[in-house]
Amino acid sequence: MENNVQNENLLTIVKCIIKDILQSWILIVAVMIVFGSVFDFMKTVTYVPQYGTSMTATLSSGGDTFKSIDKVQSYVNTLDYLMNSNNAKSYVKKKMPISKTTYKAEVTLKQANVVKIKVTADTKREAYFSIKYLNDWYRENTERYSFPYNITVLKESKFSTKPVNPNSHIKNFLIGGVASGFVLSCLLGLYFFLRDTIKSEDEVENKLDTRLYAKLPYEKKSRKDARSKKAILITSLKTSFFFRESVKKLRSKLEATSDKHGYKSFMITSAYENEGKSSVAANLALALAKNGRKVVLVDTNFNKPALFKIFNLDDSKSLNKAIEGSSNWRSEVVNDRSGLDLLPCSQDLYKSEQLTESSKLKAIIKELEEEYDFVIVDTSPAYFLNEPTIMNGLVDATIFVVRQDFAPSDVINETIKRLTYVKDNVIGIVFKNMLSEGNKGTGNYNNRYGYGKYKVRGDK
Repeated sequence: MENNVQNENLLTIVKCIIKDILQSWILIVAVMIVFGSVFDFMKTVTYVPQYGTSMTATLSSGGDTFKSIDKVQSYVNTLDYLMNSNNAKSYVKKKMPISKTTYKAEVTLKQANVVKIKVTADTKREAYFSIKYLNDWYRENTERYSFPYNITVLKESKFSTKPVNPNSHIKNFLIGGVASGFVLSCLLGLYFFLRDTIKSEDEVENKLDTRLYAKLPYEKKSRKDARSKKAILITSLKTSFFFRESVKKLRSKLEATSDKHGYKSFMITSAYENEGKSSVAANLALALAKNGRKVVLVDTNFNKPALFKIFNLDDSKSLNKAIEGSSNWRSEVVNDRSGLDLLPCSQDLYKSEQLTESSKLKAIIKELEEEYDFVIVDTSPAYFLNEPTIMNGLVDATIFVVRQDFAPSDVINETIKRLTYVKDNVIGIVFKNMLSEGNKGTGNYNNRYGYGKYKVRGDK
C-alpha cells in the first residue's frame, strides 16, 4: 500500500514536470530557432566539400578462391588498412603529384569475393585519380609485400562532380534545433524537479507547517471559457461530477469544523495571485447555500476584486460604500439565483489597506456573522500584501489555498506564519489542481447514473 502511494506521488511529480516543460514551449522553440541557426552558420563556415568515386572489384588468389571465402571476408579489413597506409598515400602523392593527400579509402564486402572500394577527397582531381593510383600501388606491390589476393576491377564507377557531403541548411538547422531543444528540456526538467514547490499531496504533509484540509481536482475549461477567463462553478452543468463532489466534501468538512468550534466566518486566501482562491471561495459558498445554509460571500480584495467577474455583476453595488458610510451594507448585497448572497467590492488600490483596517468593516463582519450561518470572505493574496493579515484578525478561521506546483513551500510557510502571528486560526490547506487524480475511477459511475451526460443549451 505504501509503495502504491509513493508511486502515485512520483507519477504526480513527473506529470508536474512535464506540464511545466510544455508550458515553457515558447522559450524552448525560441532557443531551438536560435541554436539551429547558429549551428547552421558554424557548419556552413567550416564546411569542406568532399568528392568521391568508387569501383567494384574481385579478390582472387592463385588457387580456388571460393574454398577460402572466409579468409577473403576477413581480408577486407586488412585491405582497408592498406589503402589508407602511409606507404599508399606517399605513392598517390608522388603520382599526382601533390604535397598533401586528403583522400580516405573505404573497402566494403558486397558478396562472396566481390568488394567495393570507395575513395573520398577534398578535391575532384584527387578523388578521381586516387582510386586509380591505389589500384596501381596494390598491383605493383603484390609480390613485394606478399599480398595474398589480386584485385581485378569489374566495374569502374562514374565520377560525380557533386559533393558526397552536401551542406544542407535544413539538416543543419534541424540537428542544432533538436539537440538544443532536448538539452534545454532536460535542464528545465531538472530545474522544475529541484524547485521547492508543492507537487503532490505527500509534499503538503511533509513541507508545509499546517495540515491538508481538502483537495480539489483539476478541472479543464472549455476554450471559450478559458478565453473569457470564466470561473468554473458547481452550478454550471458543464462542470464535472467529480469536481462538484470534491467541493461538497470540502463543504461537509467546513460544516463539521463550524459545528465543532462554533466558527461562522471563514477567510479564503493564498500566497500568490492566480492560485484559485476566489474560485474556491465562490464554489464553497455556493455549496453551502445549496445545502440550505444562509450564506454571504464577501469580496474584500480591494486591489483586484473578483466577485463581479465570477458572477457577472455590475459595479452598482459595492462594500466600499458601506465602509465609507455612504450606505448600509444590506443595500449593497446582491441576491444570486442559487440562493447565495453576494457582497462585492470595488477596486481601490490607494485605499485598500485603509478600507481593510476600518472599524466599520469589523462591525460589518460582526453583523454578517449574526445574520448569516456562514460568512465566506475572499481576500487578496497574502504574501505581498498586508490586507489579508489584517482581515485574518476579523474572521473566525482561515483556509489557505495552495495551487499545485506554483508557490514555493518557504513562501507558503512564511505567509501562514505571518497570518498566525496575528491570530492562530489557519485551519488547513486546500490543495488545488490534483493532476494525479483527475477523474480516475469515476467514469463508470458518471455514465451509469448519467451525471456526465447533461449539456447546456447551445453546447455542441
